[in-house]
Amino acid sequence: MAKKNIEGIYNYCDRWCERCTFTNQCLNYEGNSKLGKEEQDITNKAFWNNISGNFTKAITMLYEMAAKEGIDLDNLSTPEEDAVFIKKQNETRDTIKQHQLVKLCKQYQKLTMPFCNDSLGLVDKVKELNSHLHLGITNEENVVLTVANIGDSFEIIQWYIFLIESKIQRALHGLIEDEGWEVGNGFQRDCDGSAKIALISIERSMGAWLALYEQMPTSQDVALNALSLLSQIKKSILHSFPNAMEFKRPGFDD
Repeated sequence: MAKKNIEGIYNYCDRWCERCTFTNQCLNYEGNSKLGKEEQDITNKAFWNNISGNFTKAITMLYEMAAKEGIDLDNLSTPEEDAVFIKKQNETRDTIKQHQLVKLCKQYQKLTMPFCNDSLGLVDKVKELNSHLHLGITNEENVVLTVANIGDSFEIIQWYIFLIESKIQRALHGLIEDEGWEVGNGFQRDCDGSAKIALISIERSMGAWLALYEQMPTSQDVALNALSLLSQIKKSILHSFPNAMEFKRPGFDD
């Protein structure tokens, strides 16, 4: 018997489907898994054609539903109201851009990207391990395990470099526009859910940096700076979103 999809599980995940145990209960994964490689490649025209097609379908469905309810979507607001809305959105965007959390994320990205793009440290470590293997200092099993752990740490760090900021930006946007409706109607705050994903991503990134610090001496300076920045980001998130870790994510926290 097929398992029932968990409603909204994809709203509070890290988008790392390859490492997720809930893909068979995720509607978002179900739709994306049917796409070809070109449609999943952000640099490919097919990817953007698919996105455009999905937006077109969504807008068509929205207009059809509105028409059934007697709602004219093209006349919901006046030009003056539209101008006020656009001004508010621009102000929110500028506020988020200047927020200390976002600035810390940019610093972290600036520090981390060159390190991840430079494979010399990893190459040197592999050479060192091979030398130890030939000298009998270690065995083949330990070499394979160490290389796998280092590779996994790099992969984790790379995956979350930009995800942390994107989740923080979403959380800040929700916080700025929060008028108390969610809590007042018995719902969890969406901004807390986004902040929680950012915190989880930070914890996993810190674990990866600690592993590199222990296994790759050449990475220690970068690792210490990265850990310091991630620690600052984590502290600031917890200050701005004190209830974030109490948020119950569908599926993951049930």
